[in-house]
Amino acid sequence: MSRTAAAKPGRDRASYDHGQLSLRRRAAVLRRALSLGGAAAVLLWSCTSTPAPADSEAAQQTAQHRAPVERGESPPAVEITVPAEVARLPDYESLDPQDDPRQLSFDDLIHGPGSQEFGASKLLREVGVVEMLRDYIINVPPSAEFIAGAEATMASLSTYEFYVGADADGKVMEYFESSMLRFARHAMDTLPFAAASQTLHDAFFEVLEACGRASAWPEVELFEMHNGRGYDIMEHLIEPTFGLTFFEYEQLRHQCARYAATYPTLDPEVRDKLLKSQREHFAEVILRRLDDELPVVEIPPRYQAEIDDLRANGW
Repeated sequence: MSRTAAAKPGRDRASYDHGQLSLRRRAAVLRRALSLGGAAAVLLWSCTSTPAPADSEAAQQTAQHRAPVERGESPPAVEITVPAEVARLPDYESLDPQDDPRQLSFDDLIHGPGSQEFGASKLLREVGVVEMLRDYIINVPPSAEFIAGAEATMASLSTYEFYVGADADGKVMEYFESSMLRFARHAMDTLPFAAASQTLHDAFFEVLEACGRASAWPEVELFEMHNGRGYDIMEHLIEPTFGLTFFEYEQLRHQCARYAATYPTLDPEVRDKLLKSQREHFAEVILRRLDDELPVVEIPPRYQAEIDDLRANGW
């Protein structure tokens, strides 16, 4: 069974000042992370569900969607099919209230053990930092850096919490994982806009918005668009505006962004060609930082084969 949602064009509600407020919110979170010390302070700046394969018999949700564009432009509508699992959150209602992450405050989620509940944090624990970067973070277009940066930050903060009280081997893992996320953040900050960026931008944000339309909150906005770049919705506006908690919002955006970063509307060969220079940039920056960093970043046995493969074959 499928559901068709009437999609809206990407909204350009965000003024420049609004975007700056959002960035200042991120900076405030960074300052709090720095106050925690250790590996939690490595970045500036969210389900573990794997998107259903194309031939899955799972229900699909379809949205008529317009690409996120600046005000005044009217591109033709395109139909995007979003797998039902991608746009559907886990069944939090079945949880005991004390285990329900939706009940956690913003500060508890960002600054404490609650950070381990985010989808990006669970993805890191599930597949490891190298695979998380390779299959997700490095494929996000530069105009959606606000998402990739937030995901990397959440994963980093959760790493600090995950390894509290760890032995020497655990501390090596913590430093390596947090360092890799920090290096990825550096690569994001230095990633140039290339000729391919606009095609990737359009394909990514089309799917991201269609995914929101196909969710239980079809009016939700997972981004605000201004001058060709995506920005966050202010945290305190999410629940009163769209009817879902901050945690649910971050989870939905994480699931939708992971799916969008696979570029389902592009031919795989075209996608890989467009992403080639971006992936090369991430690999070059991360390996250079890994080799030059002081204190030296020790590569844990778990990750040695993946790093060797990265050196030999790139991304």
